[in-house]
Amino acid sequence: MSGNVIASNSWSFAPMPAVFRYSSHPNQAHKIHWRAWGKAAFDEAIQADKPIFLLVSSLWSQGCHLMDETTLSETRVIDVINADYIPIRVDSDLRPDINQRYNQNGWPSVLLLSAEGEILWGGMYVPATTLLYYLGYIRRYYADHGDEISAQAHELQDQRRTRALTQTLVGRGLQPLAPEERLSLQELPAVAASILRDLYDHEQGGFTIHPHLKFPHPDALELLLKQPGNYELVRYSLVQMRDGGLWDNEEGGFFRYSAASDWSMPHTEKMLDENAALLRLLVLTAQSSGDRQWTNLSRRLIAYINTMLWQPEVGIFSGSQCADEDYYEPGMYSRASRIPPLVDRTIYTSWNARMISSYLLAARVLEDTALSAQALRALDYLCTHLMHRDGSMLHYAIDDQAYLPGQLADQVWTTQALLDAYAISGSKHHLETAIALMHFCCQELLDPESGLFYDYPADPQAIGRLALREQPLIENALAASCLLRMSAYSQRKNLHNTAQRVLMGSLHKYYRTGIQGAFYACVVAQAIEQQWL
Repeated sequence: MSGNVIASNSWSFAPMPAVFRYSSHPNQAHKIHWRAWGKAAFDEAIQADKPIFLLVSSLWSQGCHLMDETTLSETRVIDVINADYIPIRVDSDLRPDINQRYNQNGWPSVLLLSAEGEILWGGMYVPATTLLYYLGYIRRYYADHGDEISAQAHELQDQRRTRALTQTLVGRGLQPLAPEERLSLQELPAVAASILRDLYDHEQGGFTIHPHLKFPHPDALELLLKQPGNYELVRYSLVQMRDGGLWDNEEGGFFRYSAASDWSMPHTEKMLDENAALLRLLVLTAQSSGDRQWTNLSRRLIAYINTMLWQPEVGIFSGSQCADEDYYEPGMYSRASRIPPLVDRTIYTSWNARMISSYLLAARVLEDTALSAQALRALDYLCTHLMHRDGSMLHYAIDDQAYLPGQLADQVWTTQALLDAYAISGSKHHLETAIALMHFCCQELLDPESGLFYDYPADPQAIGRLALREQPLIENALAASCLLRMSAYSQRKNLHNTAQRVLMGSLHKYYRTGIQGAFYACVVAQAIEQQWL
């Protein structure tokens, strides 16, 4: 195992560096006395009897850059936060577990917390005058009602634990799917596709979920592609994205989303995982339709990824290219005269694994063996440099060190990449590593009562909302898919039974989920197609 892998006697307590990443433009946000998320910061808040100022930020977000350059560079804001709060800065890409629980529906997320980690106030980008008002109000209220706030925080945490226990008990005693339950799963993809057709934007393509935002939702479009009679909806959506503004016509790559329903106001960050999902959609569309425009666009997307996100010296993908509205703004100054937006060279395991799977698919459909060689090289890097000694994948690597083991997303996306590699290479090493990763998941993450996987292992030192683990639908669906594939390869009935329990438990979650449930429906559709159910 590589010496770059962090050594620790226990993954739960592996030390992580305090990584504070600011806007690349001039700002004073570093003058705030930031602490890393951890017990030390929360203990300090308790001892000092101060609330916590939490910023959930991202390196790629234009709004986060603006927050650093404006609000968090105001002298008065800096002074008040340093004097009256314990400031904690969290990078959402490095700590997806924290982001999942504290994000306020966008970036940057700005929160004021009790010393127990309960939210007292929260919002997204906040101007200096507004933030100063809330900083003053919460600090005064906290000083006058500290004991009451602390008691309420503990009561809320107890209530959450009780709800979680109740939900777990509901899942007790689940058995392999009964015939009537299999029937409901058999019907699910068609029912889900019908719901997506109701949400479809026939004028601009894509889906009408939010009146002022337009995301590509590649998983939802893939589900439509899998169901007969929907190709034109997928084709039109891709045309609108490509020609309307979501696609970068000059340098290639898809932007993350648009602030206009016609795709004309893109937020200009380019994410590895989003482009991986869109590459998969393009390749599947090309395969099913035989239309060369999608083959050509797939190759153009791969060219962008290889130019901007691929690290040829080590053989792995970077995480993102940052937003920069000025750089992409059309006008008299060409891009050639400007510095391209920063690329985050941090290596994220789940995002890389998703791109590896997309490259392996593209290699087969586009008949390009160079893509499979590139993908296998990246997979080897992950398994060499980002595997913890306990057998789990670590979440990210930065400055040649890897951190945060045990996250469900990293385990299942890597498992899928390994199974995709096995399907091409026939290498037993790929299959055995995949089985080992799912063994870790079943040992450390699987809840035997509900039959679902938690998003990370139990940690007795978890703080605030991290103390309550979640069972995310997408990652559980992917875990079920991996288990079904491994069962088919190895003829192990126990893997098949576990997968069925996961799909059954996830079905209940699907009914409470919006368009993100399309990924689960895609997994079910694949399982039906392969006759795994």
